[in-house]
Amino acid sequence: MSNAQKRIKKIRKYYRLYQYERNIKNSFSSFFHREETGGILLFFATLTALVFANFPQLFNLNAIWEKELAVSAGDFVQKMTLRDWVNDGLMMIFFFVVSLEIKREIMVGELSSFRKSSLPVAAAVGGMLMPALIYYVFNIDSPATVRGWGIPTATDIAFAIGIISVLGKRVPVSMKIFLTALAIADDLGAIIVIAIFYPAHAIHFDMLLIAAMVMTAVLILNSLQIRYTFIYFITGLILWFLILKSGIHATVSGILLTLLIPARTRISGAKFYVHTGFLIRKFRKNYVENKAVLVNRKCTDTINAMRKEITEVSSPMQKFESSLRGFSMYIIMPVFALANAGIVINLGTIDIFSEVSLGIIFGLIIGKPAGIFLFGLAMIKSGISKFADGMNYRLLLNAGIFAGIGFTMSMFVSNLAFEHQSYTDTAKIAILISSLIAGILGIAATLPAKKK
Repeated sequence: MSNAQKRIKKIRKYYRLYQYERNIKNSFSSFFHREETGGILLFFATLTALVFANFPQLFNLNAIWEKELAVSAGDFVQKMTLRDWVNDGLMMIFFFVVSLEIKREIMVGELSSFRKSSLPVAAAVGGMLMPALIYYVFNIDSPATVRGWGIPTATDIAFAIGIISVLGKRVPVSMKIFLTALAIADDLGAIIVIAIFYPAHAIHFDMLLIAAMVMTAVLILNSLQIRYTFIYFITGLILWFLILKSGIHATVSGILLTLLIPARTRISGAKFYVHTGFLIRKFRKNYVENKAVLVNRKCTDTINAMRKEITEVSSPMQKFESSLRGFSMYIIMPVFALANAGIVINLGTIDIFSEVSLGIIFGLIIGKPAGIFLFGLAMIKSGISKFADGMNYRLLLNAGIFAGIGFTMSMFVSNLAFEHQSYTDTAKIAILISSLIAGILGIAATLPAKKK
């Protein structure tokens, strides 16, 4: 075999290895960018928490979440249980990401104009009011439980989108878009409900005043085009501490931080296109074959210039959302489920036929689809809104059924609504039952549809 043939054989070997590695990376990347992946991870985290809670002899997971962890910086010491660090700390990031998505949709997405947003927003309002009313009717005579009215108002987009993605082409793209827009509007409503109606403690307005001063200072920096990432990181930590000490739930700091993140880029897309085109041509001109780019000064200078252009055309909002969305969906939400879904199922102490359970179950299973359908129907019949291409009344109702999956936000509100742990555990069992039934009913309503 000649030397040339050996080189060709070697090149082919490296090429096959390269293709193999790319296929593995693409498969892995595809899995972690599919819509249903977040729902799958959330499901298994919930199942794991339930198994370990009811069989502690296997592994006492709840005991770990009750351990205390202290974080100190100088004279400052913040001591909380691991579960509280998840609910008050990690969930701040979750609310931050959700708020960024809402901000983007309001600016340029499905909620950016009245015609686009009126139907999903009205449906979301109906999908919150009807479950809250049903829960209130069941618990009107119980002052200890009536505060739980916010529990059945929320929709878990990860679970809902996860299920309809598994159903594939039986679910039209128009329904997925509508349900996503509905869930985003629903998340905004849930954030408002939590901020106003579920304060953690008595309100300390001095802390809120300092938080307002910090936000004002950052807005001034934004106006001066000072947009370093570390500024928002430090601001987020300060806001989290101030809101935690103010008596409002600490996760609200994630929402406030969103208001400070600039959404506009320093240069336009047109300028980026022209500048990078010029730089690519410059790189091609200065590139020398068989010479490492690292030692080619003109090429490295061009690469640095391109990096600067990419930074200029990417807004801070876009950077934060793209970098944190996966962390929120694949880490924070499953960890939240592990920390909060570990309920001991003991029918002797948890009454699944109590006012709390019935209010949540009927609120999510009946109130959600009824509110979404009726408010959507009113908007269409009044001529204020119209269906997007591919949507119809049947799909509107199907979306309402799937919206009855209220896991993450509902669990979160249940932690804030009650003083007695027995009510919280009962609520969580009812949320699990409701979400399971809503998922089954949604699948049953969707399966008869023909594939398109």
